[in-house]
Amino acid sequence: MRRANTGWADGLLTVPAGHVDKGHGIIESAIKETKEEAGVIVEPTDLQFVHVDYLKDEYVNFYFLAQQFSGEPIIGEPDMASEGIWLNKENLPSDIVPPLKNLFTQMQNGRYFSEINRTL
Repeated sequence: MRRANTGWADGLLTVPAGHVDKGHGIIESAIKETKEEAGVIVEPTDLQFVHVDYLKDEYVNFYFLAQQFSGEPIIGEPDMASEGIWLNKENLPSDIVPPLKNLFTQMQNGRYFSEINRTL
């Protein structure tokens, strides 16, 4: 999804994401955000952990790969995303958010954890 009207990385591509609300788990939050932002249903058993990164002094990001999903992808929050597209991880465009660039580099190198400085 291309970010829009958020105040951070607007115009760049990213994946469904969000914060873990108090009392909720990481998997539960990933499923909730995917449904809210992309309109698709993912079951917990369909999620494969792929990476965690620590954006120094700010956030910890957990990344999962959905092995399958149900529903038709949509822009579920059109006030925060201007378009939704499929990306080829082997040929990524240059206009993706820096943490996502890091994710794909780390996955390619078989690493499950990284620490990075926030660049935006």
